[in-house]
Amino acid sequence: LGETGVGKEVFAKTVHRLSRRQSEPFIGVNCAALPTELVESELFGVERGGFTGAVATRAGRFERAEGGTLFLDEVGSLSFSAQGKLLRALQEREIERVGGSQSIAVNVRVVAATNVDLQQAVEDGRFRRDLYYRLSVFPLRIPPLRERQEDIPLLMEFFRQKYAQRHQLSVDGFTQQAVVGLMQYEFPGNIRELENMVERGV
Repeated sequence: LGETGVGKEVFAKTVHRLSRRQSEPFIGVNCAALPTELVESELFGVERGGFTGAVATRAGRFERAEGGTLFLDEVGSLSFSAQGKLLRALQEREIERVGGSQSIAVNVRVVAATNVDLQQAVEDGRFRRDLYYRLSVFPLRIPPLRERQEDIPLLMEFFRQKYAQRHQLSVDGFTQQAVVGLMQYEFPGNIRELENMVERGV
């Protein structure tokens, strides 16, 4: 859980890298970017001939993440229908490709991220209560940057080195005025905004 730009995907990748699944795939999917009619085929795959235009069998994200981690970003944007199919996959630990008749067992860690209040979405009837509880096994809130100002200097230096190297420029550091200004700033765009600022400065 966390605002846009706080680093939810970076956190999910770190969880994967520090786990016993680190040698297996990390597969991310932005649920908000998937058209409603393609959610099922993207997550669960397609059998050849499963629908018009399905000329080949294709594995979905669950299968591609086998043994590893599946990161579902913006999970709160899924349609009610897609939420039901996701719930079944999480509960049964098996999926069925679109157009297929065979259940396929899957072994994945699912990390879901959202910048909306899912509990409120449940109360408003926009998110399934049963899926909410299924996803809330181990909820983690990543605080916005304005609540962890001690991270700002560390992130500034990290991004300075990253972009100086990327753009092959020599940038020694920050002026005192820049440091004071950034430490006093609220960062509505969180870490992503800070990163863009530093790259622009470099």
